[in-house]
Order: sequence, then structure tokens, then C-alpha cells
Amino acid sequence: MAVVDDEIDLANLFKEALSQIPNVRVFAFSDPFLALEHFQHNQKNYRCVISDYRMPGLNGVQLLSKIKQINHDVTSILISAFEIGDEVFKNSNCVDKFLQKPIMMADLLIQVQKYINKIEVKK
Repeated sequence: MAVVDDEIDLANLFKEALSQIPNVRVFAFSDPFLALEHFQHNQKNYRCVISDYRMPGLNGVQLLSKIKQINHDVTSILISAFEIGDEVFKNSNCVDKFLQKPIMMADLLIQVQKYINKIEVKK
């Protein structure tokens, strides 16, 4: 699993919280391009990618779209402190779930575990 947020403190905070999920290894990235490169080389080890929407160079929707092109089965969660309208998601099936910041860590854990459990049931 990866958490991508250009604010490294937030990425590390999410990583720490998500590391509580059993049998899940979490990577934190502040650069979406580095996250994408890591995903390309390790895609079979990923079940979920969580990305902030606003990031320099490559926004969260663009990143999640590229990830879904590589492996459509990876769960993608977009997070943002900003209200995001439907126009962001039009003609895009790359976002499985949207979460509004600020998000309680307990809520983040619940949402991620739901998706991870759903994936495990499919296998």
C-alpha cells in the first residue's frame, strides 16, 4: 500500500496509522512521480494506493489513473481538503473512493480495511 501526499508529514502520519493493519506494508511518498515509479516496479505487492488530490506536477486523479492503467485491480482512494465537484470524476473510473480531509485516522483505517477485505474476498 502507498500513501502519496506532497506534505511529507501528512504522508508519514497516514503511513503510521495504516501500518496498524495486519499483514500490510505501507510506503509514504511526497513525490507522485517517485510513487508511480515504485508502483511500476512493485505493482504485484500493492492492494491500495491513497493519494492527495492537489500535488505539484501530477495531481491525485492523474496519478491514480496511471496506476489503474498498470493494474486495474488496485484500490484507489483520493483524499482532499478541498471540495471536489463531479467534474473531477467525469469520464474517469480511476477513483474507487473519495475521502474529505480532515479525516479521523480511525475512519481512514475503517475505509481502507473495507477495501482490503473486499479485495481478499475476490481472490
